[in-house]
Amino acid sequence: MKFNSMNENYLAKICLASVCTLLAIWVLPNTIVIRHVLLGIGFISGACLIQKNWASFNKFKTTLIPLYAILALFLWVAIHYVFFSLNPTLELSEIRGLWMRTLAGTITAIGLGIALSKNPNLRKYFYISLFFVPFINLSAYLYLCLQKGAILPFGSSLFFVYAKIETAYFGAMAAAMAVANIIFLLGSNKEGRSPWAIALFFLGILLILASALVSSTKNGIAITLGLCAFLLLMILINVVLNSVGSRVFGLGLAACILAVAAIMWQGKISLGGQGWSTVFQDAKVGIDIDSNKQWQKFEGSVGFPLNSLGVPAVSNTYTRFAYAAVGARLISKYPLGYGSINQSFNGLQSVAEIPHEHQGQVHSGWVDFGLAFGVPGLLLLLSSMIAIIYLGVRGRRELGVIAAILSLTLMGFCLIAEMSYKQYFESWIFMMTFCATVVALPGKPKMKLSAVR
Repeated sequence: MKFNSMNENYLAKICLASVCTLLAIWVLPNTIVIRHVLLGIGFISGACLIQKNWASFNKFKTTLIPLYAILALFLWVAIHYVFFSLNPTLELSEIRGLWMRTLAGTITAIGLGIALSKNPNLRKYFYISLFFVPFINLSAYLYLCLQKGAILPFGSSLFFVYAKIETAYFGAMAAAMAVANIIFLLGSNKEGRSPWAIALFFLGILLILASALVSSTKNGIAITLGLCAFLLLMILINVVLNSVGSRVFGLGLAACILAVAAIMWQGKISLGGQGWSTVFQDAKVGIDIDSNKQWQKFEGSVGFPLNSLGVPAVSNTYTRFAYAAVGARLISKYPLGYGSINQSFNGLQSVAEIPHEHQGQVHSGWVDFGLAFGVPGLLLLLSSMIAIIYLGVRGRRELGVIAAILSLTLMGFCLIAEMSYKQYFESWIFMMTFCATVVALPGKPKMKLSAVR
């Protein structure tokens, strides 16, 4: 049976299945062949779903602005290669590889948005798939603890299927989805509010925090606790505005969130390694890139500068802030960017004749992308995210609320994590496109205004 002649419901299930599988292996090394197959299936099914729902996209609508901005990004990449590239050979190789996969992921994400918007019964499978990474990660740790008969140290890469960045990113996406669903359910009418569903999503947040803790990922814990703080704020707003029964439930949930957050934070500080107590002092010496030039050397090959407490700055905090400061300065000097997702920091430092031995990323997705495609690229991504948040909150629909909080989470997460790199960048644009699609498609609002005031 040809794809384009299939029933739309079958196409939706095929697209969803490809995405759910992809989410489990997307960021794993040595899976590029499988990813290509899944992206191919997702691309074809997504294209067919777009064709069958073309009436929703073929006329200008303000709700399509986030999607226009994402699609304009591909046009800017082509323009940049033709007129502004500082390394045409490298940029063309990425266009033929990474950008083609990103385009396939974009079509797949639009198809997924259509599938979930028109088939609410399929949404739970997508939600569950977002928890694959933290579940597998935590399960692997617990299995090894049982095997060894002891609680193993946190943070050792030998114990985990996924690296820290992967644990942090997919944990953040799952946490954003869980928080969004809790907010939506709290704002629903009594018939649509399910305490059991809220409890399940809360347990999902516990799973994510535990996975981030045993992986010893600062980014994962920080972004998830930030989402917990946001959820707590929304719960307190509902407590003030809603009935007595709802207030009791809300206050109970708020107390649980505070207790869990406090335990996880203390556990991280006590057992999770160095750097938490001196973050601000280490950041201060990191951004002083003219006085402290250790960032020009291989990380660890020279001693790190002393912070205001008179102790050496912690390695990962110092280098992250130093690289970000150097990157921001390079963006101001080369506002159109270098043209490479993977090598722009290294390339622009060479162009600017800055001595450097570090060959990797800045560790901030926003700075890395600004180095790659400059201020125009940053404006396209940022405007799309802001529009998604506005449209998602205004629409007050389940998927719209999820899209808004996913976008808000991505804005923060990409500030502190190296998301503008290889398959991480592909998944970033995929998530943005999914969010842009669901806020563009029609639907009836279900959440009370009081929940988002």
